[in-house]
Formats: sequence, C-alpha cells, structure tokens
Amino acid sequence: MHRASTRALLLGPLAALLVAGCSGEPAKAPPAPPRPAPVAPSAPAEAETSPRAAGPADAVAPSIPSRLQAALQPPADVALSWAASSDDVGVAGYEVQRDGRRLGVVSEPRLVDAGLRADARYCYTVRARDAAGNQSAWTPPACVDVPDTQAPSAPPGLAATGQAGGKVALSWGASTDDVGVMGYEVWRGKVRATVASGRGFVDVSVPVAVEHCYEVVAFDRTGNRSAPAGPACVTLPDVTPPSVPGRLSAKAPGETEILLGWDAASDDVAVDRYEVVRTEPAGSQPSAPTVTGPAAQDQGLVVATRYCYAVRACDAAGNCSAPSAPACATTPDLTPPAPPASATARAASDREVELGWPVALDNVGAVGYEVRRGGQVVAASVREVAFRDRGLQPANEYCYTVVAFDAAGNRSAPSPQACATTPDLTPPSVPERPAATPVSASQVFVAWDPSTDDVGVAGYEVRRGSTVVASVPIWRVRDRGLSAQTEYCYTVVAYDAAGNRSAPTAAVCARTNDPTQLTAPSDLRVRRLTATSLLLQWEPSEDAGVLYRVYAQGDKVVGLTRFATYEPSGRMAAQPNCFRVSAVDSQGRESGRSNEVCARPAPGAPAPGAPGSAAPAPGGAPAPAGGGAPEAAPGATAPAAASAPPPATPTGPAAGTGGAN
Repeated sequence: MHRASTRALLLGPLAALLVAGCSGEPAKAPPAPPRPAPVAPSAPAEAETSPRAAGPADAVAPSIPSRLQAALQPPADVALSWAASSDDVGVAGYEVQRDGRRLGVVSEPRLVDAGLRADARYCYTVRARDAAGNQSAWTPPACVDVPDTQAPSAPPGLAATGQAGGKVALSWGASTDDVGVMGYEVWRGKVRATVASGRGFVDVSVPVAVEHCYEVVAFDRTGNRSAPAGPACVTLPDVTPPSVPGRLSAKAPGETEILLGWDAASDDVAVDRYEVVRTEPAGSQPSAPTVTGPAAQDQGLVVATRYCYAVRACDAAGNCSAPSAPACATTPDLTPPAPPASATARAASDREVELGWPVALDNVGAVGYEVRRGGQVVAASVREVAFRDRGLQPANEYCYTVVAFDAAGNRSAPSPQACATTPDLTPPSVPERPAATPVSASQVFVAWDPSTDDVGVAGYEVRRGSTVVASVPIWRVRDRGLSAQTEYCYTVVAYDAAGNRSAPTAAVCARTNDPTQLTAPSDLRVRRLTATSLLLQWEPSEDAGVLYRVYAQGDKVVGLTRFATYEPSGRMAAQPNCFRVSAVDSQGRESGRSNEVCARPAPGAPAPGAPGSAAPAPGGAPAPAGGGAPEAAPGATAPAAASAPPPATPTGPAAGTGGAN
C-alpha cells in the first residue's frame, strides 16, 4: 500500500535510475534546476477559465506526451517527467495512471509519486487533455523499481548451550523487517555455519576444549542484513582419548640402536605425546620413553639382540589410548661401504651422459650402486662401475651422485657430485608461411609463422636478397628506406642460442608503392574476444586524417573506421574469416591493403557451408603474416634499414561492427 499521497513538483536533477518504456532499462536525464517542494496534483482542467468568442467546437485531441521518464528518488519516491503535448487550442492538463489506476491530473509535465512501498515495481502512463475534454492516447508505460533498503532488526536473545557428542544448541528471538525476514545466518567465528529459516540451530561436530563464539544475522529477500546478535560463547570439555597409534615398525639402522616409527594417532583436540614401552627383554626401559612425534630412537643396545616395543598416545587432558600392537627388530652387524671416491660424467651425445666411478671399499664387498640425478634415482642397482643416462634434453646441465650398497643393504654416503652439459645440436624448424606486403613507396612489411626448436628459438634473421636487414626475436619486421616501385624479395632464417640455424624460407616478394599512393596500414593482427566477436588491430598509416576500410573474404567491405582497431561481431566473427585493411583519404584515394590475417571459427560455430553459416574464407587456415604474434621483446634491435613494428595503439575506442567511426 502507498504510505503517502502523490505529489507534483518541478523536477531537479533526476537521481539514480531513469527508466524509459516498460523495459526498466536505465536512461540518462539532462541536468535540470533544483526542484521545489512537492505540491498536490491539480484538478483536471475541464474548461477554459475565461470566456472565448463563439466559434466552431474544438474536436481535435492534443498530441500524445512524449519521452515519458520515471526516476527513483530514494528512499521511496518516483519522479515523472515528459515532453509537453501540443494542441490546436491549448493543453489543459495531463492525466497520470500508476499500474492502470488513476493517480491524478496535473497542469505541468511533471509529477512526484511519493511514499511508495519498497521492494515493488511501478509503471506509469500519461495522456494529455484540452479544455474541451479531448484526450490524447496514453503514452507507453515507464517503469521503475523501488528497492528495499531497510535492514531487519538484530535477532534478540541469542543463547548457546553445549551438548554431549560435540554439539552446541543455539536459539534466538525473531527479527522484524519492513518487508519480511527471509532467514538467519549463523556464524561460528568467521565461518558461516548455516543459513536457518527458523529461530534455532544445533551445530554438530564442534571441536572440544576450544571456546566457540556464535553470532546470528537476519536478512530479508533483497539481501539487507541486520547487525549481528551476540556473540554467545561456549566451550565443550575434552573426555575422548586419542586413537591407538597404527602400524608400529621397528628397524635397526646400526649395531646399537633401533628406530621406531608409527602412524600418528588422531584426537578430537590434539595428541600431546607418545609413551614408548619396551616389552622384550622384559623389565627393560627404552632410552627415550616419551616423545612428541610419531618416531623414536632407542640407543645403547646390545648387538644381535631382539627388542620388542609398544606405543600409546596421550592428550593434554590426560586421556591415553590403549597400547599399539607390538613391533620387534634385531640389532644387526652393520658396516656400510665407503662412498665411491670420485665419479666422472661426460656428454656422449646431445641426449646421453656417460658416468664412471672407482670400486667402493667395504669390509665384505659392495655388490651394487645407486645412481642419482639431482635428488632423483635414475638407476637403483648397477652392478658395474659405469652407467649411461639416456633420454635427456639438449643444452642442459645434469649432475650425478653414486651410492654404494652391500649384500646386507648397508648404503654408503653419496659420492662427490659429477656434472656434464649436453650440447644443442638440432637447428630450429624453417619458419612457415612467410609473407611480404608493401606499406609505402619506401617500406615493406614481412611476417611469418614462428619456428619450433628442441630448446628454444632465440631469433630470426631476415635477408633481402643476400643482405641481412634485421635480426629480431619476434615474427615480423618492417624494412624501411627502400626505393619506390621496386620489387624486393626476402627469406627468413631461425636460429637458437647455440647458433644452430634453420634452412631459409622460400623467397617472398613485394613491390614498393608509387610515391603518390597512400601509406598502407601494416602489422594487422586478430584476437578472439568472445564466440561472436573479434578484435582487429594494426599499425596505422603514416598519412594523417585517413579512414580504414576493412575487407573480409577477399574484396568484401565489412567496415570503415578512423581508429586502428575494429571489432567484427556476429556471424562474421563466429565463422572462419580472413581480413585485410586499407587506408582511404578524404579524396577517395585508397592505399594498398595490409597483410592478411585469418580467424579460427569459434567453438561450436556451424561448419562453413552449413545452413546459417558464413562462407569459408579462402585458405581458411590461421593467418600468416604474424597474426596474433606477441609484440617485440624489450631490447630487440634491428639495422637502421629495417625495424620491428611497434605495438598498434588505438587512438580512440574500438570501432563497432560496421560503418564509419
């Protein structure tokens, strides 16, 4: 229900949300002078207030009010405004409806509907009337949502009570809200324990021996949240012993000691300590009867004697588990081999390293060797004093140690480390799909697809004929300072850090432009933004004031823009398409076209040629000429005659999907 009557006012700046039509979409409102206090709507003007000369009856209705706008004025008022109607005699007033019910009649094209209910949508229509009673048609509706901004009250009477089994029972009173409380969030510290619809909750599996504090927050349908109630705090006592330690093991690494290990016990709070009992020989005590972790060492033992142990876990409250199952070990006679005195490593090829070492000394005799590369075992049992490590990567350093072991399993310390570096002997692949495109009378743009290498490509050498004109780490270059109307041919060679060089590409040629031609855009690149939109970017023409014509699939013009970017969208972007760009000046002259780039189809797009799909692009593979290539790395250099193009920097917002921008 409305909380106050409707009021009319001269509108000031419209706050927050302007809604045009019934769609509820926001629209911008022009600035207006400060609004005066609201006044009541005027009575409908049924007739003129002063007599007129007798004449023909007025039968012409006013025009329909236009540009009806509805704007929210927080907290719960709606300001209406519209463009005044016209009439052959004169408009007497405007009738306003809210949600199909008459709101009133005003003489000016504005009204404030005040004191509305929150969390509701209101739609308004207006029609004009003259003194003769002629009425225009109703305007399309303008709608606005009045939000609920009032939070519920904090829940009263929050209480927390501990229960057996690690449970805490919570209860609280009902919150109030102007629209209605939807539920309650229950928080244990900073963790949300639940969302409750009622006024109580039992928190289960609550850790004991720790204080837990709870708060409750009420919320309504629109997400307004109350201040928290609480905190209400409770601590549950610890009466549960730890679990029995599992898988107790005993081993004798030396002649006078035994190492014990077991799986850590669990406890509802925490395990405080482990008590170790020696059960055999009877009546003897271990050297370390109490430990804090799941391991113990019993020292000072007699050689070749059997010892048995049990372990129990205890917590800080004094609760102790039952003893574990026993574990036994016999102290052996152990003398480990000496480590191999030295080891040697050399690269046998770009993928193999050959190792060698002297025989290790032992009181009985070493029976094998463990070879480690870094910290990883690559050979667990080598009977000889040599080993070849295969399947390595070129241009990498590999370091090894060797451990000797005897028949009793005693193992030496690792040998000193021996290292070798595998060489890089493999050249990069030949760069694919090179392309050369004239840019101006003195420049040619050359681009190619990147090479691959077993280690990594370090750069590319660009040759014009037999002359190296650039060495760059990226996949494109601009050759400058050329002669007009002259054909130049280029090859590209990839090289790696080891100096291995690929074979040159096939020569690609381009003829420089006539000096009277416009400079063409260059370094065209494409990047997919979404399934139905692409981003084209290019290095702009050197001629000022030009526009850029975007071509797709050969000679089809798909757009015109003044910026160095363009965003194809819809079917054209979803299907495979190839693009080129030219510059056009105000006289209609057009430059040559840039390099061509092609976009892969979006995932799930119809196959080319299928109903509703775009025609396939000629050579619909991904673009050559550097499409999508990264920019030049910092520090990249090239001779003065050629240079890598700088990144394309838009001079304004990206163009749309068609038309001049």
